[in-house]
Amino acid sequence: MTSSPTVLIIGCGVAGPVLAVLLQQRGYAPIVFEKVGVLGEAGASLLLQPNGMKVLGMLGVAEGLEEEFRPLAGYWHGTAQGQTLADSELASGFKERYGYSAVGIRRSELNLRLKKLLLDREIEVREGWELLTIQESGDFVTATFSNGRSATGSFLVGCDGIKAATRRVILQMNSDSIEGPPVFTGLTQTAGISPTPSTLENRGGKMCNWYGEGIHVIAYPISKTHVSWAVTLPDSNKQPETWRLSTAEELESRRSELLACLGGFEPAVLQLTRDAERIIKYGLFDREELTAEQWHSKRCVLVGDAAHPTSPHIGQGANQALEDCYHLSRLLPDLQLGLGAEERDSALRGVDLSAVFRTFAEKRQPRTSMLVRDARRQGELRVVTDGPAKCRERDGRIAAAWENTAAMMDNFDRLLQEPF
Repeated sequence: MTSSPTVLIIGCGVAGPVLAVLLQQRGYAPIVFEKVGVLGEAGASLLLQPNGMKVLGMLGVAEGLEEEFRPLAGYWHGTAQGQTLADSELASGFKERYGYSAVGIRRSELNLRLKKLLLDREIEVREGWELLTIQESGDFVTATFSNGRSATGSFLVGCDGIKAATRRVILQMNSDSIEGPPVFTGLTQTAGISPTPSTLENRGGKMCNWYGEGIHVIAYPISKTHVSWAVTLPDSNKQPETWRLSTAEELESRRSELLACLGGFEPAVLQLTRDAERIIKYGLFDREELTAEQWHSKRCVLVGDAAHPTSPHIGQGANQALEDCYHLSRLLPDLQLGLGAEERDSALRGVDLSAVFRTFAEKRQPRTSMLVRDARRQGELRVVTDGPAKCRERDGRIAAAWENTAAMMDNFDRLLQEPF
């Protein structure tokens, strides 16, 4: 018998490592499994918003991110040609209002920092372990992996994203049904990282949005010298989510393809494309909404995109996963309280984990469901393909929305005051 209950955590992206540390702090012995052989330089970036930063603050890493990177200063919205629709500095007040700023960061940079945090805390990370099956038996759950090996723990948490193997297996265990692959939304994003153009410096570290006909461009700082950007376009040919770096040939091909689409955009957007140090292209996919009951089985539970995949249009995917980590860790019993090391494993045996997971899912599903729908609506609002008149209507709605500062702050409060 181990002195602390073993927890199997599938996925070493953002949620997996964070949950592992939070559970270790409460007396558990997590092991993190990652299907990729070696985590490395891949993917685009993400915006850590105050609600997610609060959770990272519990790990002692949020303050360093604020100091090292460039907190978001505000929001600018404009036409493709650069005419201002709305200009706000609301983000500059996030730290005072919510405790933390919003900070952009390369996804791979955050992944590697979180992996290092695991290793520094002597939490085991097993890379190259791709989940195949799960079996629940009595007080234990056993996961079998593609390398022919298996692992057994007290419970299992699926943090493995929109194409989660854990989701597939848990749904099959619950209803003996097989869910199909994610559904392509008809939109692709081409994302890049570029030195900040001098023409954007006058917008002072703000998130910038340009709205054209059938195209949306977003850019925000991810360091004191660089910007992450993404171009959203309708595309009948879905792009697989490889998140890998482009070859030199692919980089130039995608650069030329983008420049052809961005004719008429203001020079700053064209400069971002020309100066891109990396460009990746991927499809935006969706899944059917799960009920709270579908988030878990007797000894397994889903977290983050495995439970509630969301499009990137409101920047809450990773942040909602971090909220999940906070709430799940707080609902599980704290095995550090009044227990010796030899008592922790036996203490968990008296806990109805299925009831804990049900409480977690019922708490989180309504909020995440609402935000998934909000993200879909934002995507539909931004990428308008019905001609100039409809584009002008969209632009008018955006300008009017940002004129109502009180309503906008209410929206930010709804998003960013959580999870505590």
